[in-house]
Amino acid sequence: MTSLHPTSRLFSALAAALVWSLAASAPGHSAEPDGTLAPIAEPGAAVAQAFDAALQAYERCHWSLAFEQLVRLADQGHADAARMASEMHKYGPALYAQAFVLSLPQRERFARLRPLGPLAAAQD
Repeated sequence: MTSLHPTSRLFSALAAALVWSLAASAPGHSAEPDGTLAPIAEPGAAVAQAFDAALQAYERCHWSLAFEQLVRLADQGHADAARMASEMHKYGPALYAQAFVLSLPQRERFARLRPLGPLAAAQD
């Protein structure tokens, strides 16, 4: 039986926890005309499918593709995609052995996004 290095087990557990928390969380947000981000009460099927495709790419370890898709959604105001893209940016070298680049304005915008539902109340 092959045993994983303790660091590999930690990174695997962190990555799995990130995917699970995002898959179980609330819908995203959208951009208002003035540039602020407002919650989407019910995201359309296309948004849900795009987020699902990003999660599938992530789960298949297609990190660059997943990051690209998540950033695209996050730039449109999708809160879960923004959170996941931010985490990939922050932990990229340690967890994925590669860097994921976000601009300073993207990092600031993504940080302002908040999930809807019970997670939002728990974060306040």
